[in-house]
Amino acid sequence: MKISTSMLLLSLACSGAHAGFINGNQLQQWSKGSGDVGADLVNASLFSGYVSGVVDTGDDVLFCTGNGVTLGQCVMVVAKYLENNPEKWNLAAPALVIGAMQQAFPCGK
Repeated sequence: MKISTSMLLLSLACSGAHAGFINGNQLQQWSKGSGDVGADLVNASLFSGYVSGVVDTGDDVLFCTGNGVTLGQCVMVVAKYLENNPEKWNLAAPALVIGAMQQAFPCGK
């Protein structure tokens, strides 16, 4: 069952690489402040919620955060990944979040 779920999630992430509602450009905008406190709060909430949804879906299947990893840590991992990989901002957001989490929290280590 775990293998088939893994394959399904991977195919969904890859199929969204060329189309989707949210891409890396939008994630990057959400992760950075604009100076407007109200807008920054909304953007931070959108970013955190998006990362949380992908992590909740892919954890222990596509990557393995382990015990004790907080949402704050996951959000920072994804924000750092986006900052370090601007050439990937055109990709679908799920693929970027999964890539960041796989790099930081690979399974089997």
